[in-house]
Amino acid sequence: MNRIFDFIQPALRRIAEASLAAMVVLTVADVLGRYLLSFPIVGSVELTEMLMVAVIFSGIPLATAKGGHVSVDIVTLALGPRTRKAQAVLAHLVATASSLLFGFVTWQRAWAALELRDQTTMLSLPLAPMVFFMSVLLFVNALGNLVDLIRAILEPAFHD
Repeated sequence: MNRIFDFIQPALRRIAEASLAAMVVLTVADVLGRYLLSFPIVGSVELTEMLMVAVIFSGIPLATAKGGHVSVDIVTLALGPRTRKAQAVLAHLVATASSLLFGFVTWQRAWAALELRDQTTMLSLPLAPMVFFMSVLLFVNALGNLVDLIRAILEPAFHD
């Protein structure tokens, strides 16, 4: 399982980096074209939205893999080891279930977008590939959460 994640993480990182860089270049070019040349880039908002999808949904599994999601531990610090373990198991269970649910719903929406031939307004770009991308990365995130859940279950609850 770790080999799969070792392969996927650099690819997701590169996708996020390239998308963010493209978004910066596109925004700068659009602003310069709009205000200096009175010639904005047609469809720049749609392209920016698609690039944002790539940045955000590539980043979700990366944050999960690094344990980088926001965690408030004010209450859990006062709990005993067994209760903290139960809380960690519950948190990973909810994260896994929600990622799976969002993945399935997004997968259904992707098929609907494909069947209906949903497109962007200005550039007529098909939306289905981006929605499938979102869904697949939600499933990848669910897999990462599942690994964390299994680790939390198997990890002994040590005393402080």
